[in-house]
Amino acid sequence: MMLAKQAIDRGASPWTGTFFANLWLALIWVGVAIVRGEVIPVEAWDNAASIGLLFVLGQLFTYLAFQFGDVSVATPVFGVKVLMVAALTSLLAGIDVPGIVWAAGAMACVGIILIQWSGGRSAADAAPSRRGLTIMLALAAAFCLSLFDVSLQKWAGNWNSYSFLPVMFGAAGLVSIVFLPKVDGPKRLRELKATKWMLGGTLLMAIQAMSMCFSLAEFGDAPRINIVYALRGLWGVILAWLLARTLGSNEASLSRAVMLRRLVGAILLTAAVLMAIMA
Repeated sequence: MMLAKQAIDRGASPWTGTFFANLWLALIWVGVAIVRGEVIPVEAWDNAASIGLLFVLGQLFTYLAFQFGDVSVATPVFGVKVLMVAALTSLLAGIDVPGIVWAAGAMACVGIILIQWSGGRSAADAAPSRRGLTIMLALAAAFCLSLFDVSLQKWAGNWNSYSFLPVMFGAAGLVSIVFLPKVDGPKRLRELKATKWMLGGTLLMAIQAMSMCFSLAEFGDAPRINIVYALRGLWGVILAWLLARTLGSNEASLSRAVMLRRLVGAILLTAAVLMAIMA
């Protein structure tokens, strides 16, 4: 996301990131299917396509929350995904979630908020209508991605992951074609000097999505996986601080109060991961 942000800051469309990330995923997994010569039966394609649609919708609402809402409000709201996954796992998948995992999820949620909430807000950000829009979009994104995680765990568990994921990501790639009118072409990216940032960032996003989705499809246990995955907030803060000068970000100028708040959040998040793993 840090690399993609460099491209967006140079004028590239945020929709370009979504499209290219899904394109990488579709190409990689379709390639896997061609090499193996096997996919799930046609009668299971509707489940795979539905999950792929949830994946795209989650991305869409995320970008809308950042584009039309307030980043300082949206980012902490995304943290509730950890608790949403635990609730949906219990309600839809019929899997009992241990109390310690619920506690770890709540702790991780608080840790994410402390790590990613800068605390700054402009006069425009303070508008109640804008905050309301931000919260609704962020909650929609969190719900779609939570439902995606639980559905993937439930439906992909009946099939070989290497056969299920190509259909799912192939469907996500096809749905992403609707973004083409808002996607920057190769010539536009070259003019903005954003090509390497966009391609590098979206390829890395595709790799992390592959890892997350394969873990959910192959091993299940969506609540614990999401708690561990929440550590990305900590890695993001550390990388942003270390690469502040290289990428020209403002992380190096953050106040001591913000850094202390993030330190507390990191401690809570690490404790939550340890609790979930040991549960």
